[in-house]
Amino acid sequence: MNEQVIGSINALLQRHQWCDFEIIEMKEDLRVGARTSFNPDYDFTIVFKSVFFVQCLSKWKTDTSVQAFSIPETAERKTINIQYGIEQGYTLFKIQPEDLNAPIYISSKHIILYQVTPAAQHNST
Repeated sequence: MNEQVIGSINALLQRHQWCDFEIIEMKEDLRVGARTSFNPDYDFTIVFKSVFFVQCLSKWKTDTSVQAFSIPETAERKTINIQYGIEQGYTLFKIQPEDLNAPIYISSKHIILYQVTPAAQHNST
C-alpha cells in the first residue's frame, strides 16, 4: 500500500513543472502541504500516519522530473533504523529535496495522499 501511494505521489509530481512542500502540522501525524502553482492554497497534501521519526526541513522544493519520494533500499533502511532506534512496524520514507545534498527521512506507519484541488491533476504554468 505504501509503495502504491509513493508511486501516485511521484506520478502526480511529474505532471508539474515544480512543487514546493511545507509542514502544515506535526503531532502524532505529519501533514505536509504541496503547491504546484502560485495559488496560496495547497494543491494536495500528504499525511504520514503515526510518525515515529522525522528528519526534515520545514519547507523544501522537489525536482519533479525525478522520483522524489521513495522507500529506501534495505541497507539504507537498516542503517537509519538502527541509528535512530526506529521500532519494527514503521516504514521509512525518503524524500530527495531539490536544493539539498541530503535526503529527508520520515518513519511512520503509512502514508496517505489527498488531492485538494482539481488543478493538481493537470500541468501548472
